[in-house]
Amino acid sequence: MKDIESIDDVKFLVDHFYAKVQVDDLLGPIFNSRLEGRWEKHHKRLYRFWNTVLLRKPDYYGKPVEMHFDMNIDGEHFTRWLEIWNETVKNNFEGTIAERALLRGKTMAMAFLEKIEKHRQNSWESKEI
Repeated sequence: MKDIESIDDVKFLVDHFYAKVQVDDLLGPIFNSRLEGRWEKHHKRLYRFWNTVLLRKPDYYGKPVEMHFDMNIDGEHFTRWLEIWNETVKNNFEGTIAERALLRGKTMAMAFLEKIEKHRQNSWESKEI
């Protein structure tokens, strides 16, 4: 196996990862209902995102966490997301950037979940006032 070295490798990773997500019993229904008819556009955005994160080639500018605020997802979903991510990386790549992908997947899942939970808490608190 080789390391993640190019945008083509990033595309391969994203495509194979989301192919698994789409058929996953837990994640599939959530992502499929949200992205129906827009998977290609989503993939293009994620190619740029992961190219920036993994290969450190600035290509993505945005606020990815906020897009997930209105999704009904919690720790169970992020655990499953990370399982599929790790499996996809480990089954297809090895090396420094592959290790970065594993680490960044974990830190991102934790950060996304923390920010989503904080947003929900703030939303609930503002409704109580």
